[in-house]
Amino acid sequence: MRTLMIIVGLCVAAGLCSAAYADRTISRTLEEGLERQTMLTLETTHFDASFDVLNYRSKLGSGAAPKEASIHTLDLSLPISPRWSISYSYRDSSGEASRTTQPISVTTRIESHLIEAGFDGWSIGSWTGRGFVGLEQGDQDPLSIDCYARAGIILGGSCDEATLRFFDPEVFRETGETVYLPVLTSKAEQRSMMVGASLAKSAASWRMVHHLHASQTRIDVNFNSPLFDITDPFILRASFQGQPVGEIISTLRTELPQTRPWIERALAYEFSAMRPMGSRITGLAKFRAIKIWRDDYDPGLTVDDVTTNAALDLSLWFTLTPSVSTYVRAEAFMHYLAGFEPLAYNRKTARLFEHPYGQLSVGVVIAFP
Repeated sequence: MRTLMIIVGLCVAAGLCSAAYADRTISRTLEEGLERQTMLTLETTHFDASFDVLNYRSKLGSGAAPKEASIHTLDLSLPISPRWSISYSYRDSSGEASRTTQPISVTTRIESHLIEAGFDGWSIGSWTGRGFVGLEQGDQDPLSIDCYARAGIILGGSCDEATLRFFDPEVFRETGETVYLPVLTSKAEQRSMMVGASLAKSAASWRMVHHLHASQTRIDVNFNSPLFDITDPFILRASFQGQPVGEIISTLRTELPQTRPWIERALAYEFSAMRPMGSRITGLAKFRAIKIWRDDYDPGLTVDDVTTNAALDLSLWFTLTPSVSTYVRAEAFMHYLAGFEPLAYNRKTARLFEHPYGQLSVGVVIAFP
């Protein structure tokens, strides 16, 4: 299953938004409590200001802030032997971020695929054990930023406010037409591998699960800009509105996430407890704590790196038929989605992770004997 987040977009280009957050831990908890069943989970989530119960947007100040996001997720878990199962998750995420200067609004989309193999059949006392290994791939659609404002200069782009514009010289030579180029284009991707184990136990009417897992993610962010193609020393030394062009380019580079790939490693502990609350209602509570390490990462100069996080997840499950259930859940994070979504975190977006964050999700689970 996946949950609400603000979508990756200019966060990898200029820090305006973040990536969708992937989470199969509820699915794993359910799989612990079911007898080798095929499970299909469908989830859809929408975020806007009316869902911001922790006032996350207001704590970000005058900078960029998420405006809205939509996430659609499919999660399929199949038993393939008495001890092994395989799961596949697909997520299509889109979102919009806004700020008071150019770019006023940025919309982006991410597609993610996760494959996970689970195995069980071992125990420690009265606790039954289960392990898993998984691989995930997430890709942001190419993103084009028409104009970008910094230090009183609006770099463009075809926007009306642009004070410094770039156009395609090839088209101009061939047709005489002036086609303005976006000031920045970007693409981002992450590749993750993970391994984990859980211990589950039923006591009275409770189902309890301890879960520990480790992950490693490689994050790649690529940028292109007409500014970065300027190499002529005369142009670089030239002054525009009192600023050397070379300085404008250097400052813009430092405001963007690094282009050298970096690695994020995380170790997470989770405890979840399920209990019936009636003949057709089940409650689920989950606590998560995570520690983060980053390699080959260039931190920002103005904010401290976030290297820990904790989250509380509360959900209600409603049984419609013996094989179909729906749910609604609320999540609260201490430091935004640090550690839970590596692609969202970089030296430009680090300020977004200084505050608590909350989100809501709804979904349906279908179990096949």
